[in-house]
Amino acid sequence: MINLVGPRRGQHAIEILEALVEDLRDEALDHVLVTGDLTNLALESEFTRARGLLEPIALYERLSIVPGNHDVYTRGSEREQRFERYFGDLMWAQGTEAADQVYPWCKDVDGVAVVGLCSARPRLPFIATGEIGEDQLERLAALADEHDFASRFTIVLVHHNLHERTTRKNLMHGLNDRQALLDLCDAKGVNLVLHGHTHVAHRFEHGDVQVIGCGSSTWKSEHPDHVARYNIYHVDQGRLAEVETRIYNHVSGRFEAGGTGAPEPAHVSAV
Repeated sequence: MINLVGPRRGQHAIEILEALVEDLRDEALDHVLVTGDLTNLALESEFTRARGLLEPIALYERLSIVPGNHDVYTRGSEREQRFERYFGDLMWAQGTEAADQVYPWCKDVDGVAVVGLCSARPRLPFIATGEIGEDQLERLAALADEHDFASRFTIVLVHHNLHERTTRKNLMHGLNDRQALLDLCDAKGVNLVLHGHTHVAHRFEHGDVQVIGCGSSTWKSEHPDHVARYNIYHVDQGRLAEVETRIYNHVSGRFEAGGTGAPEPAHVSAV
């Protein structure tokens, strides 16, 4: 209720999401990757609206998505599998048996392997920690062998961030088994891990794995570290050649080019 009536209510503007979807269509990208938090409290009405707003790009071969902690905010949302009911067709191919609709999922996008994990868990108020769990880690290892991650460019999607933060933020908002996930991705030849959760851009390397959080794509803030943005990842000859950032302009109401370059660690004082 505090979230619904308090300051968070207007932090993520619908008009920015509408501009984002329009820009994604205009850019004619090969594939769109979403790392969660489509809703605030995982209410049925929120999922209905979120699906409607994404509908112009909501095709299995066009968009991949994983849930954020706000999408599995309550026991009821988890029990009713609300996120999976609204977005399952973007994670599992048509005809996939119900028993096989599990995380992590894996799809081929023009030779690139895209893998989706679920780190979201219902938590007590003010706690936003995540966990992958042994079952998903074991399935991820099996998928790596089955789809030969080591010989192709592989992207893993997860909501919770994987970088070190303050002790309090790690305990209250972090991914409990982040080290196990990072080590497994490095051992199995994953090239790129994309995350959300912190709303602020961050990049680092773990072994041969690039880990990038682009920041929030819908935050209404005009602060340079917080303004809405998204990244375009250019994959060339099996490597991440360039990361291009597009940033929302509050004057024009559109996303605009914000710079390009090889991925480098970002300044993280605001994370």
